[in-house]
Amino acid sequence: TAIPILMYTLSIVIIFYIGNKEIVMKKILAILLVLCFLAASLAGCTQKTDNTAPVIIRVSGAWALYPMMLVWADEYMKIAPVQIEVSGGGAGKGMTDVLSNQVDIGMVSRPIKQEELDQGAFYIAATKDTVLGVIHENNPVYDDILEKGLSREDLRKIFMREITQWGDVFGKDLEDDTIVVYARSDSSGAAAVWADFLGGYTEADLQNHSDSNVSGDQAIAAGVQSDKNAISFTNLNYIFNATTGGYIENLRPIPIDLNDNDVLEESENFYSNKSDFLKNVASGVYPSPPTRQEFLVGNGVFKGPVLDFVNWILSDGQNITEENGYIPLTEEERNREVSILSKGSRD
Repeated sequence: TAIPILMYTLSIVIIFYIGNKEIVMKKILAILLVLCFLAASLAGCTQKTDNTAPVIIRVSGAWALYPMMLVWADEYMKIAPVQIEVSGGGAGKGMTDVLSNQVDIGMVSRPIKQEELDQGAFYIAATKDTVLGVIHENNPVYDDILEKGLSREDLRKIFMREITQWGDVFGKDLEDDTIVVYARSDSSGAAAVWADFLGGYTEADLQNHSDSNVSGDQAIAAGVQSDKNAISFTNLNYIFNATTGGYIENLRPIPIDLNDNDVLEESENFYSNKSDFLKNVASGVYPSPPTRQEFLVGNGVFKGPVLDFVNWILSDGQNITEENGYIPLTEEERNREVSILSKGSRD
């Protein structure tokens, strides 16, 4: 647009000059110089582009934290000039990725190991969630489970294959009731926490006693949905619908008989919807493990835009955890993590 304006202006100047050359002769050169300067400036402005590369924050890891991280990323990108890329893969992948500098943040849903700390892992607790046992709604003893629950010992015997028929759990003689156990094949925080809850076992113990080992919560859900005799464990957000709070299709959580008296008492019966369940997790009625903290891990301390993002998660980000099926940190927990983040050390 600058060139046509210049040509038009020059035309006027020339016409004016022809009729009044005695008056403007001495001013023509100055006018032309000014117009050329303005034209060059305008042309420079129209051609200027922003070549600054966008800031990209890369995140990978635990399927347990994956849904929440997607929400955090979407909300944070609305207020900060960054691009956040989020992928799952399991807690083990998140740790491997961050320690090899493939990502900026690893999502880890199990306690951090000493050998990982020795390699430079620095972690911050970001929220809490929990793991539940899961069965099919057409399980052959589903009504008994709703009435009596399953104790920790019942679950241990099932996952360690000391009990292999559903009828044997309640002293019944049933047909077509062979228990099918699913476990995780990937390095899974959910598996580590569930194994610990059963009695100090390991993920390898679960894998060695299962009928099928699959990768990710989605595969666990698909396996249980396809077989009325199946049992497994998964993160709560893969059992309860994020929008309605009800159950997802034919998946059902296993209520735990906490005092092992073969009766699911009113104080133990809080699995009918996500809201009631989360209240009992937050209050500590549902045990820990399998309730656990979810961690954000860096290869060394977080810096720059990554640090800003983690700080936001510990502040405004906490306000949207509960509505997405997670438990926010208590004020005391949050203040502790903010202090650790600020000084860059958990010592």
